[in-house]
Amino acid sequence: MALFEYSARNMDGEIIKGELNAPNYEALEAMLLERGYFITRSRENVIREKLKAGLFSRVGAREMAVFCRQFSVLLNAGVTIIEAISLLKGQTESRKLDAVTDSVSGQLRRGVVLSDALSAHSDVFEEMFVSMVKVGEASGTMDAIMVRLADYYERDNRIRQKIKSAMTYPVILAVLTVAVIVLLIVKILPMFTEILGQMGEGMPWITAAMIGVSDFFVDNIILITLFVLALIVFIRYFAQSAIGRLWIDGLKLTLPGLKNVCVKIITARFARSMSILLKSGVPIINAVDIMKRIIGNRVAEQRFESCANAIKEGRGIAGPIGDTKLFPNLLVHMIAIGENSGELDEMLSRTAGFFDLEVEEAIERLTIMIEPLMIIVLGAVVGVIIVSVMLPMINIMTSI
Repeated sequence: MALFEYSARNMDGEIIKGELNAPNYEALEAMLLERGYFITRSRENVIREKLKAGLFSRVGAREMAVFCRQFSVLLNAGVTIIEAISLLKGQTESRKLDAVTDSVSGQLRRGVVLSDALSAHSDVFEEMFVSMVKVGEASGTMDAIMVRLADYYERDNRIRQKIKSAMTYPVILAVLTVAVIVLLIVKILPMFTEILGQMGEGMPWITAAMIGVSDFFVDNIILITLFVLALIVFIRYFAQSAIGRLWIDGLKLTLPGLKNVCVKIITARFARSMSILLKSGVPIINAVDIMKRIIGNRVAEQRFESCANAIKEGRGIAGPIGDTKLFPNLLVHMIAIGENSGELDEMLSRTAGFFDLEVEEAIERLTIMIEPLMIIVLGAVVGVIIVSVMLPMINIMTSI
């Protein structure tokens, strides 16, 4: 879809100007003719399109939850899907979701079914979303599907907010730690350099080392700042690349403390997503295929792929899930019980609720571990600097 600026005349000969999303010029002309406009001039505005769509933004779980909840309310009120999508335009805080909704609305008016229109925007509507919409279209239960999706995104957003809230204090503490260390090395320590330098060869090695570090920072502060900024940009782009994401996701499943949190988050997401898919009527094979791409960790998704193949071969679900050595034994046992009782979706739903609580507790424990560790690091660095300054002064006073 492209964003076109156009000028046209209506039936009364009046000039109409505006913007419209369309796949190409021919589609733009047809869309305007439907409104009774005769196009006189148009041009594609790439820059405005990127800004309007929010190219560098992402649609969060909160925006998706609100979108699904509003959609379900409109459908329950008897509004048609086409009218509901049109009414949802401009009702979101996300520029990207608003632009995508506008595009989907245009496709629906041209006769495209909702699931196909949504699948064209896979960066916003993930495969699970589209698959459940297809089920809703086939069964006529679109309102119920939207309620389940709204519940899913609301829980997902709740976990994300818990993580952000828990990590706010450690991040602030880390920034303050770096700021204090830089201030001591760049501003405070140089004030004593001239006095300490008079000691000559009698200067303690720790003092000489700290003076050397301080001089290096002061003399190269611009180069160091540029290097840090370049490093931040590199890390950001590396984290967004396929190799970078794979490496970082692998690190998450390796580091002590962090591994426990990540495994619980993956387990909760898997159980909740699988439960919703099965409750919505998605066949187990299709649900497993979808789960291969929405677990949220590339390494975990790779390990789950062999599990998915085993499930397709008819080996059940609990056995292959246990063979991945990724999920906790509790999930495997609950899946086995669900398979035997014929209530797999309900068992997964209960397990997801349990692990949601486990995630919150794991995050709190991780935060409790990080905070004292950072305080110890800050105290150690400040202590070394104070000792390096005070030790030669004590020697001078002793010699006097």
